[in-house]
Order: sequence, then C-alpha cells, then structure tokens
Amino acid sequence: MAIGEVVAGQFARAWETLVEAIHQFPAEQWRTGETETLIPARLAYHLIEAAEFYSGTTSEGFAWGRRFGADWEGAEPDQLPTQEQVLIYLEETQTRVDAWLRGMADADLLAADSSFLWTGSTTLDRALYLLRHNQHHVGELNAELRRRRLPRAEWR
Repeated sequence: MAIGEVVAGQFARAWETLVEAIHQFPAEQWRTGETETLIPARLAYHLIEAAEFYSGTTSEGFAWGRRFGADWEGAEPDQLPTQEQVLIYLEETQTRVDAWLRGMADADLLAADSSFLWTGSTTLDRALYLLRHNQHHVGELNAELRRRRLPRAEWR
C-alpha cells in the first residue's frame, strides 16, 4: 500500500468526524458563539478553506474568502456560510484532498516541498501538517459542542 493511500485513509476518518460535528450544531447556534473565534461556522469554514489551500501546488496567489465572498476570520456572523454550504464545500474539498494524496507515489510525497516551508521539508510533511490542523479545529468544534451541552462527534 502506498503512503498516500494510508494518509488519505486517515483523512477520511477525520472528515467523518468533522461532518458529524457540523451536524450536531442546531441551525440557530451555527453562526453564534461566546467569542468570535469559536463560532462553529467560522471554524468549519477555516478548516475547509485551509485544506483547499494546502492541497494546492503553491502557497502563492490563493484567493482567501473567494468561496463565500468573505474572509473566514473577518466575516460578520451573518456572512459566514450555512451548514449546508459548508457541507457542500467540505465534500468538494475532501474529494480534492483525497485525489491529491492518492495521486502521488511515495517518492512524490517524500520529495522536497519548497512552497509551504513552514509545514516541513516534504510534501508528506505538508499533508501531515494539514491533518494535524484539521484535528485541532475538530477538537475546537467538539469543545464547543461540550460547552453547549450538545453531543460531541465520535473520534474515528
């Protein structure tokens, strides 16, 4: 089995947990939070947009906020995407990340990656950085679910 297939399998589990977390928030709570940074819509939007960014070929020229016409960080709550919009974006991005990972030979993943230097020195470093990034924000979503006394997404 190739490294890309193994890593893609781990991403698939993380995506499942994210989908479940998104579904656990009632619609009326999706764009609300005690702090601006812990609004579920903002966290999910950021996680998915970052996955689109990191699965690209370069760190240059990415149009942050393009998808919904607002930057995830600076958007007002009513500018953030709905759960349905986030789930559609997630499905598209999940497909993109899966194809990116499965489309590389082991040598490609272990090759030097000079475009995303802060993630490590290889493309595999970048993929694992993205997986860790996703899990961090899924953890924040689960913490918000707990704080709101809602069922949390199951770890897979």
